[in-house]
Amino acid sequence: MIQINPELIERILVFFREPINNPEILPNVLPLILGLVIMELYFGKHKDESLGWNTAVANSILWISTGFSLYITSTLSPLQLYLVYGLLGLGVFVAYMDFFHKWPSTVAFVVSSSAMIYTVAYMLVIVVKTGMPMEMLTYQASAIFFIGVNLVFNFIKGFETNADDFTTDF
Repeated sequence: MIQINPELIERILVFFREPINNPEILPNVLPLILGLVIMELYFGKHKDESLGWNTAVANSILWISTGFSLYITSTLSPLQLYLVYGLLGLGVFVAYMDFFHKWPSTVAFVVSSSAMIYTVAYMLVIVVKTGMPMEMLTYQASAIFFIGVNLVFNFIKGFETNADDFTTDF
């Protein structure tokens, strides 16, 4: 029998509720939410298109800008500072790898996908801005949130009709 941990459910719900409960974090998360929704719906509508190297580089820059924004707009504990440095470092590393095509496109386009970039950045903003404790429960909630958000978007994309890219009617 599967036991549901109420604390885990509550921690997952924090990721959904915090922008509503703490409007001061909206400037940090709103661009991430909009970017994720628009890009995921775009690739659902244009199923024949795939992520390109230029979009991969641009997406990875988002980790750098989000990290920098957190650094200059937050009072950070030492652990939060390490998280922000980690995001900045990851952004620089992925941007470098994408910019110079240092890894296969199959790897780059997964690591730099909007689902990966925006969701990870969003989760880190919520963790830092709410002071969520870094413990196993938070890691589990983050993983479930990440998988859940991506499943929801894949489900939605399944219902989108493919764009007729050859239509010239305006």
